Amino acid sequence: MNQLLESEIIVDGEAGVSRGGRAARELRLNAGAGAILVGFANLTHFHVGVADLAGQLLSTRSRPSDFSAGPRDAFAFAQSSWESMLAELEIGREKVWGVGVGLPAHSNLETATLIDSPSLPTSWIGYPVRERLASIFDAPVWLDTSDNMLALAEMRTGVAKGQRDFIYLNADLAIGCGVVSDSRVMRGAQGAAGNIGHITVGGDELCRCGRRGCLEAVAGGEALLRAAGSAGRSGESAYFARLQEEGTPLQVGHLAEGVRYGDETSQRLVAMSGMTIGRALGATINVLNPAVIVAGGALPQLGDLFLASMRQSIYGHALPFVTRDLGIVVVQQTEGSGLVGAAQMVIDQIFLPRCLAKWISVGQPTSAVHRLGEASN
Repeated sequence: MNQLLESEIIVDGEAGVSRGGRAARELRLNAGAGAILVGFANLTHFHVGVADLAGQLLSTRSRPSDFSAGPRDAFAFAQSSWESMLAELEIGREKVWGVGVGLPAHSNLETATLIDSPSLPTSWIGYPVRERLASIFDAPVWLDTSDNMLALAEMRTGVAKGQRDFIYLNADLAIGCGVVSDSRVMRGAQGAAGNIGHITVGGDELCRCGRRGCLEAVAGGEALLRAAGSAGRSGESAYFARLQEEGTPLQVGHLAEGVRYGDETSQRLVAMSGMTIGRALGATINVLNPAVIVAGGALPQLGDLFLASMRQSIYGHALPFVTRDLGIVVVQQTEGSGLVGAAQMVIDQIFLPRCLAKWISVGQPTSAVHRLGEASN
């Protein structure tokens, strides 16, 4: 503690209430002592930002995701954006304490490398993210899945704050989840925990993973949009046919509009998606026994039909006593959601006691302490 105070990492806060003796001294983290560089990507956008040591975002940038251009292009964008934001914030590169990135891929937290991903081209697999970024910013680097970043953000600053056991369902163009058990993000032996989108639910639809009948291939946003487009071209749905004639690119939100307009194709697809996702969640709930399901992404925003279908299916496939007190909460993802989770991941790692001991004598973490990545939260 003395070293933290001497380094001004911990500073005096407000004085406590005196109860006859000397008032207790309140200490707080000096959020401005350093900065954290954060990145988060999903299938549509790549977001980057700068946060303080309390995890508050100070600045952000975004661009459409283009994974086909490869990791070098993506991290060149990240580097230039981070450098620009640091300059605008008047934060020197020497004040960067760590880098945290969330990607739609299975990753190794210890080595900060991508292991596998059905969503990314093979050029991303094995890319040395840590070596690339640590050599530039002289700071430790951590990498995790996008779903885990979203779960961590909700656990620390969102609707799941105070919850020890919950599932973050990320139901969008793709489907995944982040699992929190006993207040810890579950990553699994290969960093692949949370792959609910690749549970087999039946059907012959080919999934991006190469298998058939995966939840994502049947009920994910991309699958729904393919089915909607087909219904428009065949004349089954006048609503989607009109959108196509107008040259409007189909988006998940059009399904919600279709439900409101009484389009039967939209109603069928939205209800099917909710029921199918609920069935997979029901089985998952039986195994993990969460207190809350936090539902994020575009699909839970489709409205009451989706949510009622999902809820009905959950209760139909999970054991009654497991769902007796189950909460289901819908959240709206923002461009900052995953970035907040990435910042929290870095904060967790650098302030773990066994990690703190490795850098406190030099005042801040640097790339020389990459073995910090051996820790997990």
